[in-house]
Amino acid sequence: MPISVSQRRLPAVIVTCLLMLIASFSQAHSGHLNEKAVSVCHDKARSDDCQFEGGHQDLYIGSCQYMSDALMCVRNQPIQKLPAKKNESDPVAMNKD
Repeated sequence: MPISVSQRRLPAVIVTCLLMLIASFSQAHSGHLNEKAVSVCHDKARSDDCQFEGGHQDLYIGSCQYMSDALMCVRNQPIQKLPAKKNESDPVAMNKD
């Protein structure tokens, strides 16, 4: 029984799909470093405690660890919400008191 063209291409298609899947996993961990997380560990040693404020009044607490050859603050505690900052130029915030 002769092998059809689609049957001959099947192994190549499977290998291509697997290679694309592996490449996407490696890309997930090669992003840019958070500048705040790097700056808080500038004068610290590995495993020193650290914390920094992220966006939306989020407080990240962790320890300094090496990531991509840079020492940065890696969160090891739940994200904490900081109290909202009062902005005097915001009339909505001023009326909440």
